[in-house]
Amino acid sequence: MESSALPELERRLRTRLQGDLRPPRGRSLYVAYSGGGDSTALLVALLSLGYEIHALHVDHGWHPDSAQWARFCQEQAKALGVPFTLLHLAADTPGEGPEDQARRARYALMAAQLRQGDWLFTAQHREDQAETVLLQLLRGTGVAGLAGMPRQRPLGAGLLVRPLLDVPRQVLRDYLEQRQLPFLNDPANADMRYDRVRIRRILLPQLQELGWPHATISIARAADNLADMGEIATDWFDLRWQQYRADHPGLSVEVLPLEYLHTLSVAAQRVFLRGWLQSLRISVPGRERLEALRDAVMRGRGGTRIQWEGGQAWLQGGLLRAWPQPRVTAEKEWEAGPWCAAPGKPLPIPGWQCAIRATPPANLHHALAERFAGTTLYWRRRRQGERTLSGQGQHRSLKKLLLEAGVPPDLRADVPLLWDETGHLLVILGYYTALWASAPRGEPALCLWNAGTQSIADSGVGSI
Repeated sequence: MESSALPELERRLRTRLQGDLRPPRGRSLYVAYSGGGDSTALLVALLSLGYEIHALHVDHGWHPDSAQWARFCQEQAKALGVPFTLLHLAADTPGEGPEDQARRARYALMAAQLRQGDWLFTAQHREDQAETVLLQLLRGTGVAGLAGMPRQRPLGAGLLVRPLLDVPRQVLRDYLEQRQLPFLNDPANADMRYDRVRIRRILLPQLQELGWPHATISIARAADNLADMGEIATDWFDLRWQQYRADHPGLSVEVLPLEYLHTLSVAAQRVFLRGWLQSLRISVPGRERLEALRDAVMRGRGGTRIQWEGGQAWLQGGLLRAWPQPRVTAEKEWEAGPWCAAPGKPLPIPGWQCAIRATPPANLHHALAERFAGTTLYWRRRRQGERTLSGQGQHRSLKKLLLEAGVPPDLRADVPLLWDETGHLLVILGYYTALWASAPRGEPALCLWNAGTQSIADSGVGSI
């Protein structure tokens, strides 16, 4: 069939898929198929263009007719000759209300179906993008939110692709009519309790009536422009981060010196802090809490803590540390007692490992002198009023040492402490290594590092 004879939806879709998208050969292509008009149009258009696709349908279970909808989708997929997989939403899926719950569950379930390199197509169109941008604007989000939905992003082992973001809703509706395709009408799309429905049915039509007939086009274009700015900000942070790491090789990634942040402009501080938190997989605070964090950084007051939903930061000793919330704080997560620091012998703290290495691992926290390997050491918790011996035989308050090492107050009772037989403190796990017990630079070391399982001693804070 000639391109000019193709329906407009197929023509636009083919241009996109033969242009900048180009689905990979030999990998599975999935479509998120709700049975609604948009996903039905996308499914049939892809099939008509010759793509081998697999339909995924999520039965949310929170509507009395959801099982009936699932049967409808299965029957339509069978009639089209398309493989079909039915997924069910778990009742305890976390989320803020049914909209957020459904979205989180939908993507989590479908992500689990993707193997390395597989694609999942979704049918969001230009009006969906405009609605998303307006929602984010009304929530006071930043550049990333105002950029709307990305055209593609990683999802599980595969890729989520939205090939219709520049296609008007009417093009999909015309396609459904031309092909006489049956589809479902979800009553939630008319439920005015939902923010997105009110924007779709009230706000956008009013903008058009007030003199902006092309409001959705302009909003979607603004989203594309902001996506460019977001990409530039990401590139700026990546370059800054590489230079920072080169200039501060002795600090773990979870620690930032305040003196470095003071060299940045106010706007650059915000961008750098956001990028740093994202790199640690910590939820980025809203503007108000981010400003509180930045203000604390500028004042440089030791012992200051800033908390927000999903994360918290601690300033101490000229350093800023951050870790996610909620953290694991179970007192019996690890057992105190003697430990032989032998290569390959695990630590009694979940997620931590040790080995003698000539070249330390990238996620190194502590590098003890090799002489400690094979000796009996002791893991235990802090005791009230305890003191420790320095390498010169001087006594120091453990309370003061914990403060100087930047251990937050609520962790000091349970943070694992490693001692030798003579009462010398060697390690505050994740925070401190005694200088006299550290391996000389360039020599083999007894390395301690976290292998990825979060524990009470691995709350996003590294050694200094």
